[in-house]
Amino acid sequence: MAFRNKKKLIVGIDYGTTYSGLSFALSNASDFKDIKPWTKYPGASSHHAEMAVKAPTRVAFACENEDLDEDAWGYQIEPDMKAYALTKLLLDKDTLQSEYDDPELAASISRGDEFMLPTGKSALTVATRFLKGMYDMFEKAALEMLGEDGFNDMPIDYWLTVPATWSEKAKLLTRSAALDAGFASKESDKIMLIPEPEAAAHAALKSGLHTLANFVETGTNVMVCDCGGGTVDITSYEIQRTHPTLKLREVAVGAAGKCGGTFVDRNFFKLMVERFGEAFTSLGADQIGPASSFMDQFELKKKDFSMKNPSKRPHRLVLPMPSLQLTPEIQKYYEKRSSSVLLRPEDFRILFDPVIEKIEQLVQDQVSEVERREGSSISTIILVGGFGSSPYLNERLEDWCKQRKIRLTLPWTGGWSAIVRGAVLRGLEGSIVKEKKCRRHYGYSIGQRYYPTLHAGYDKAKRFTYYSKFNRADYLSGFMNWSIGKGATIHSSTEIEGHIYFQVSECSVFHGRMILYSCSLDDGPPTIENDRIEEVGRVGYSVPLDLLDLDKIESLVEDGKTWYNIHFTLRTRLDDNSGHLIFSVHHDGKEVGKAEIEMASS
Repeated sequence: MAFRNKKKLIVGIDYGTTYSGLSFALSNASDFKDIKPWTKYPGASSHHAEMAVKAPTRVAFACENEDLDEDAWGYQIEPDMKAYALTKLLLDKDTLQSEYDDPELAASISRGDEFMLPTGKSALTVATRFLKGMYDMFEKAALEMLGEDGFNDMPIDYWLTVPATWSEKAKLLTRSAALDAGFASKESDKIMLIPEPEAAAHAALKSGLHTLANFVETGTNVMVCDCGGGTVDITSYEIQRTHPTLKLREVAVGAAGKCGGTFVDRNFFKLMVERFGEAFTSLGADQIGPASSFMDQFELKKKDFSMKNPSKRPHRLVLPMPSLQLTPEIQKYYEKRSSSVLLRPEDFRILFDPVIEKIEQLVQDQVSEVERREGSSISTIILVGGFGSSPYLNERLEDWCKQRKIRLTLPWTGGWSAIVRGAVLRGLEGSIVKEKKCRRHYGYSIGQRYYPTLHAGYDKAKRFTYYSKFNRADYLSGFMNWSIGKGATIHSSTEIEGHIYFQVSECSVFHGRMILYSCSLDDGPPTIENDRIEEVGRVGYSVPLDLLDLDKIESLVEDGKTWYNIHFTLRTRLDDNSGHLIFSVHHDGKEVGKAEIEMASS
């Protein structure tokens, strides 16, 4: 790609559960084919992956590996290293479990057997270290291509993909990890977030229409099913326009579950424990953990598994188990001569089928939701993501779609890299989704007049009473004011409001906090006592009181001190172009302060 007449560089980053990727293009790119996926990952040649468009999302710390002079990541990880994988899921571990999640996932996270973290390090720290490896790689290549002056002078827009149904906390933690890793470190740089299904839709539809003019037709409904390593994320759109530019609108509340490719891995681990017991579980993480040679062997078999012309010979995965006692039953599953675990097609079906049943239920529920809301059905399902490339998953979904006369297709230019290429397209062409559906209820809690007989038995661990000097009455906290409901239509300018009533004495700057809540239930609960309500974060704000006309604000004098009864409005923009929540404080129709959400680390 030539670097003449440059404006800015657009970079897409897909931080995935099992694999991560990066793509880029100049802002004056004239064709989506000008988007270049990164293929030169450090250490890739030793793994016979010189042209891989993604790298394994793994990190090994030098302080835990004697033969490392510096931390290693991606393809640099060797099977005998102590390494960490699947960290992405830990960034969203506090989100309540859904009916589509792997039922073993929460227990696995609690035990820490699959989701280990280094002593004294958080998931955010590990994610940052991996992304730092990606940034250092990118920066080195960019300096070589552009020169130091050219690199420093060129603004870079980074588009970071995140699951559409992730909590705001998980989104902001991912963004924080990328910033701490070095992305958008120059003053002219920016970093934005984009939902993974939206990025996938942009790339898949763009490439499909480039190849076939009638790939999709205006007025039809298309579902993007992003099957990744950790999550399956589904969003459905109506095609409003295909030329000269794409225009979509969401037609239903998207759905998701933590039932991606690693669900198959957990089923595999469970099967190994059932068959081999302590002979298997006594082995170290370097032998059977996510980054081990054994699991790498399984990953290759998993990617190729198909029930079309299945092999009659069992698949062999080398794994010495010195303490294994061979019995006639064990010999069905283990070959002593080659020290190999034996897996047959029926074994793979045991591993895959529970996962695919969850995905089929997700798809069916989304089809039903579109029919309920729109009175029309899905005509096309586009399957993307790493797990979306599974031949067996494709076979099963193809059969499912044929029964319902729905077309199933994969992106013409590859489903594995569709998301990261779509992120670059978002930076080049702007958003193609002009109307979205709110995936949760959002709102703030408020106080209401307290009546002891009516409110007896309230949860004192979550709520409290307080006295209003101005109204001369007791109030009870914790009543939910849902500012926007699940399923509501939102645009780039949609805002929700939270009302702040504070009684303050004389001071120069007023500081405060409000908790933003969300809930994914269909009907928003009336109080914060419901366990399905989640805390998005604490919104901290500050307002210089000299910006207010205190003479026009209700006041009273008590014990020689003046108290003011001030009403602020906290505005929250849900679909800002940056991809995350934006806050501002208003009084009497004017903006008087800023606010930021505070997240606890994971």
